[in-house]
Amino acid sequence: MLTSTGSTPVTGSNPDTGFMLGEIKVSPPHNTLWARNRSIKVQPKVMAVLHYLARNQHRVISSEELIQQLWAGRVVTHGSVQKSINALRSALNELIGDQEFIVHYSKRGYQLNVEPQFQPQGAPDSPNVATAIELGKAFASVQPKWRLAIGIIFLLTALFAIYHNISWSTIFLPNDHKTIFQTTQGYTNETGHERSPTPHPDNLHIAYIREKVIDEKADESQSEIVIRNATGRDWQVATSKGTWFKLAWSPAGKNLVAIEVKRRDEFPLGTQFYQPANYLYSFHIFALDFAKEQLLEKQQLSQWQGRILSVTWWDENTLEIVAKQGPNAGNGRYRYSIRDQQLKLLDEIEGVINPIASTILNQQTALASLYKNKVRIDFLNARQDSINRVQLDVTAADISWIPDGSGVLVHAEEEQKLFAVYLNGKQVAIPLAETKDKTFSHPHYNIDGSGIYYTEEKRSSNIMLATPSGLKKRLTENTNLNYAASFSPDGEKVVYASVRNNQTHLWLVENGQERQLNNQAIPSKIDSIIWSDDGEHIVFNSGNQLYHHYLLTNTTETLVTNNDKIEPVAYYPTINRLFAIKYNGDVRNLWRIEGKQQKQLTFGAVGSVIEYKGDVLFQYISENGLWIFRNKDDSLEQITTQLNAYSKLLKADTGGIYFIMGGICQESDVYYWNYTDGHKVTTLTQKNSSVSTTSFNPEKGLLQTDCDLPEANIVLLK
Repeated sequence: MLTSTGSTPVTGSNPDTGFMLGEIKVSPPHNTLWARNRSIKVQPKVMAVLHYLARNQHRVISSEELIQQLWAGRVVTHGSVQKSINALRSALNELIGDQEFIVHYSKRGYQLNVEPQFQPQGAPDSPNVATAIELGKAFASVQPKWRLAIGIIFLLTALFAIYHNISWSTIFLPNDHKTIFQTTQGYTNETGHERSPTPHPDNLHIAYIREKVIDEKADESQSEIVIRNATGRDWQVATSKGTWFKLAWSPAGKNLVAIEVKRRDEFPLGTQFYQPANYLYSFHIFALDFAKEQLLEKQQLSQWQGRILSVTWWDENTLEIVAKQGPNAGNGRYRYSIRDQQLKLLDEIEGVINPIASTILNQQTALASLYKNKVRIDFLNARQDSINRVQLDVTAADISWIPDGSGVLVHAEEEQKLFAVYLNGKQVAIPLAETKDKTFSHPHYNIDGSGIYYTEEKRSSNIMLATPSGLKKRLTENTNLNYAASFSPDGEKVVYASVRNNQTHLWLVENGQERQLNNQAIPSKIDSIIWSDDGEHIVFNSGNQLYHHYLLTNTTETLVTNNDKIEPVAYYPTINRLFAIKYNGDVRNLWRIEGKQQKQLTFGAVGSVIEYKGDVLFQYISENGLWIFRNKDDSLEQITTQLNAYSKLLKADTGGIYFIMGGICQESDVYYWNYTDGHKVTTLTQKNSSVSTTSFNPEKGLLQTDCDLPEANIVLLK
C-alpha cells in the first residue's frame, strides 16, 4: 500500500513518533513543542489531540471522534475538546506568532492546516533503497494479469523522462539528505568575519570569504577568498580592497568564480544617502591546484555596470548570471561563454518577468522570480522546459540545489526561514538547532547531504547619544541588536527596536529607565519609527505594514498594509491622517493616507523626507534643492535649489533645516541651512563618521549606532 486513503492515519506514526509541524518540532513522548530556541510543555491530552490531528491531517475531525478516540470510557462534553484546542492554539502561537495551525469548520470539526513531517520508524539507512523495497513488495503483490500493464506504464514513464530530459529523481524523488538536525559545530572560530561557505564537489574543500579591518582609523578593510581543506588548513587565494560578493564552483570543481564589487569612484563601498548603487562588478575565475595550493590561472572578465543578483555554472565553460544592465533596465538571465567571451541574453520563461536568482545542477535549473511581491520557483530541465512551478510565501530568497537533485534549499532572511522546496512542490521547514540572538545566511548543503554550512552572525549594537557639546554616552548597555532609535517631540523619551531571543520588540527609555512596549513580536526588520506631535502615539514599519502603538493603553495594532514596502513620515491621530513613503521597486514616493482614502503626492524618486507643522519637506534623488508639500492647499513648492543632493534631512524649524551629508557609516557634521540668507553653518561636529544617525533633537543631540563590522563565523548544522 503506497498511499493512505479514507480515515487511515499516517503510516508509521504511533503515539511516540515525533514530527515537524512547519518549523515547530513536536515530541509526543515528552509533551513538548520546540521552535526558535524555545520549548513549551503541554498537557498530555492536549498533545494527544495534536498528534491525532497530525496523523489524520488529510481530513476534518469531528469533536465526537476526538472524544471517542482520546477520552474513551470517560464522560466528557465538547467543552473539553474546545479547551484542549484553545490550549494547543495558544502554545503554537506563543512559539512562532500568530499563524492559523488549526482550522475550525462549523458543525464539522477541526483540521490541521499544516502538513506534518513524521520521523520514520525503523526505516532503512538509504531512502532510495527503502523506496525500491516498497515498490518491489507492491509489484509482487499485484495479480499476474496486471503485472504486464504495470510494467508497460513504467516503461512509458521512463521513455517520457528520457525524451523530456527529466531525471528519475524528478519522478521518484531521492531523499539522500537530512532535513532534521540536532547539533551545530563551528567551522570557523576566528575573531573576525567569515561568510559565504561554498562546498567543493569533492566534499573535502570549502571556499569562503573573510573580511578584515586593515586600519580602523581610516575605516579601511580587506576582503579575502579562502580555501579550507579537510584538515582545517586555510589557503588565501585572492584579496580585494572592495569586497567579494558571490562564489560558485564549476560542475567538476576545476574552477571557482567570484564576483568583486567596487565603487566606480574608488571610494569605500557604500553610497551617499538615498543614492542608487554606484558599483562595478568584476568576474574572476580561478583555476586551482589543491595538492600544491597553487593558483594555476586567473581570468578577469569585463566589468559589469548594473547589478548582479546571482551567478552559477551551466557547464565547465559557461556561466549563468541573473542581473540587470544599467540602473533603468529590468532583471534578465544571461549566459557567458568563457571560451568565446560572448554574453547572451536568454529567452524569457513564460510567466517569469522578474528573475532574481538561478542555480543549476546537471543542467537542471531552479529559477527564482518575484510574482506579486512573493518568490516563485520554476524548475526547468536541460532543454529549459518546465518541470514544475512552486509559489512561496516569502518576499526574497537565496537558493541552492540540494546535492541529490530532489529540490532546492531556500533561505528567506527577512522571515528568518530555512526550508527545502522539492521538484514535486512539497515544502519542508528546516529548523536551526540554536539561533539565539543570531542571524544566519548563505546556507549550502555539503555534498553528501548530511549537513548544512551557513554563516552565523552575532549582530549587536547599542544606542548612542551624541550631545551638542561633543559628549557621547550609551543609552543602552547590552549585547543585543538595538537600532532605529527615535526622540519623542520634547526629546525626553526615546523609543528603539531591539532583537532579543531572535524576536523584535519596541523599547522605551524614559528618565533613565527602559521598558518593553509591545507584547507581540514584530515580524520583520523595522526601518523607521516616528512620533505624533503630542508624544502619545508611535508609528513604525515592518516590511509592507505600518503599525500604531498607543502609549496610554500600551496597545499595538496594524495601521496600513501595502503591496510593497512602506515607511511612516508623520501621523496625526485626531484626524486619522498619515504621511508615508511607498516603494515601487527601488522608487520611493510620498503618499497621504486618511482611512481608506490614499493619494500619491509626488511622481518622482524621492530621497530624504521630514515633517514640520503639517507640511512635508523632501528632496528628489540626485537633485540639489529642497521641496515642500503644503498640506493646506496640496501645493508643491521648491524652497531652494542650493541644498546639496543626497542630504539626509534631520529636523526643520521656522528659519531653516538641519541635515547631514555623506552616507550611512560615512556621515558628515550636522549642518544648518538658513532659508533667509542661504548660508550653511556647522551646528554639531561628528568626531567619528563611522556611525548611523536615526534621530536628531537640537537640544539633546543625535541618536545613532556605531558601524562596527560584526563578528561572523561559518557553522555546520549536523
